[in-house]
Amino acid sequence: MRPRDDVSSLAERAPRHHKLASAIADCGFYEFKRQLTYKCEWYGSKLVIADKFYPSSHISSNCGHQQKMPLHLRIYVSAALR
Repeated sequence: MRPRDDVSSLAERAPRHHKLASAIADCGFYEFKRQLTYKCEWYGSKLVIADKFYPSSHISSNCGHQQKMPLHLRIYVSAALR
């Protein structure tokens, strides 16, 4: 799995990717989350589970500034990075 993936993005892509959807459906979401937690611990990665409505695309990971954005914009770029 790529480092920038999150569980919600996997769930969104699942209907378009038959093998991914089958794998998640076979083990169930709880087992998938358990395995993901285990693998992150195994590789020394950090698993962050965010609330479904957490505005992550509106917050700069660099400075923490939050800005409202229209729906057609998907990625927030802070003024410090421009």
